[in-house]
Amino acid sequence: MILHTSLKILLVIMVCLTVSVLSAVAEKPPQVQWQKICERVKNVSYPPADQPTVRNAKALKDCASYNLYYGFYEDADPEKARLCAFGEMKDLGDSPFYGKAMLMTIYANGVGAKRNLDLALKLACEVEGAPAEVEGRVQHLAELKAKNWQGSDFSLCDDITSGYMQGFCADHADRFAEAKRNAKLGDIQAKWTKADIKEFAVLSKIANQYFDVRADQEVDQTGTGRAAFTIGELAAQKDFFLKTLEELERGALPPYSARQFKDADAALNTVYQKIQKKTELEWGSVTKGGIKATQRAWLKYRDAWIKFCSKKYPGVSSERINTHLTLKRVKELEEFAE
Repeated sequence: MILHTSLKILLVIMVCLTVSVLSAVAEKPPQVQWQKICERVKNVSYPPADQPTVRNAKALKDCASYNLYYGFYEDADPEKARLCAFGEMKDLGDSPFYGKAMLMTIYANGVGAKRNLDLALKLACEVEGAPAEVEGRVQHLAELKAKNWQGSDFSLCDDITSGYMQGFCADHADRFAEAKRNAKLGDIQAKWTKADIKEFAVLSKIANQYFDVRADQEVDQTGTGRAAFTIGELAAQKDFFLKTLEELERGALPPYSARQFKDADAALNTVYQKIQKKTELEWGSVTKGGIKATQRAWLKYRDAWIKFCSKKYPGVSSERINTHLTLKRVKELEEFAE
C-alpha cells in the first residue's frame, strides 16, 4: 500500500511530537503527593530557642544524640539529645540515627522539644534513605499530623524498606530487648551468692562465644538483610538462654528422663551426620565446615551449662539440662538437613 506523500509527512511529524512529549515527561515527571508535601514544608525554620548556644556546643562535644535520646549507655536526656543533634548536622555520622534523623524523631514525638510535625516533615524530606522509605516516612508523618497525633513512639525504623536499614533497625530493637534481659538477669542474681555469680560469668562467656559462632557460621551472610538476620539469631539465643535460667530458678525446667536424653542425643547425631553427608548444598554462605565449627562450640556451651547446674542447681540432673539443650540444637540443625 502506497501512502500519500503529505500523509507520510504528517505521520512523521506526529511521531516526532510524540517522542518529544514523552521525552519531556521522562525528564520532568509530575510531582507525587509526598513531594508536594516536601515542597510545602521546605521553608519551615528551626525555633531559635531550640538550637544550642556556643557554650552548649562545647559542652556537648563528642556527644551522641541517639544514646542521649533513648538512654543507651547513659541516662536519657531528650533535651540534651536535641542540642546534640543540632551539632551533629554538620557532619556525616556512621549511623542513620544521627543529626537530622534524630531531630525528626524529637519533633515528631514532642520529646526533647515542643512537637512540631511540619518541622519533622521537613526533616523527613531531607533525611537520606531509599526512595520508598522517604516517601513512606513523609506520608506517615503527614497522616499523624492530619489526625492530631499525640503519641511519642514515632521512629526512624517505622517505614524502612531496605536491607541496609533492616540491620540498623534490628540492632535498634535489640538494644531495648537487651536492656530488658539485663534487668531480668539482675533480678535473678540479686539473690545469688558471689560464688554463684562467679560461676555464671564462666558460663556466660562460653555461651556468648557459641552464640557468635552460630550467628556467623550458620546464618546466611549473602543477602542485604544479613545484618538483621545475624542480630535476630543472637537475640533468639540470648532469649533462650535467659528463659532456661528463669525455668531453673522456678524449678520449671521440663522433667526430661534418661530415656528422653538418649533419644535426643541419637536424633542429634543422626541429623548432624545427615548434614555432613550431603553433596548438594543450598545454604548460601553456610558450609559443612561452618556447621562443624558451630557444633564444636555448642558442645562446650552444653558442657558449661551442665557444670553450672551441678553447682547452682544440684537437684537438676545432667540428663535433664542436656536434653533441654540438645532438643534445641536438633531443631537448629534440621533446617540444613532438609
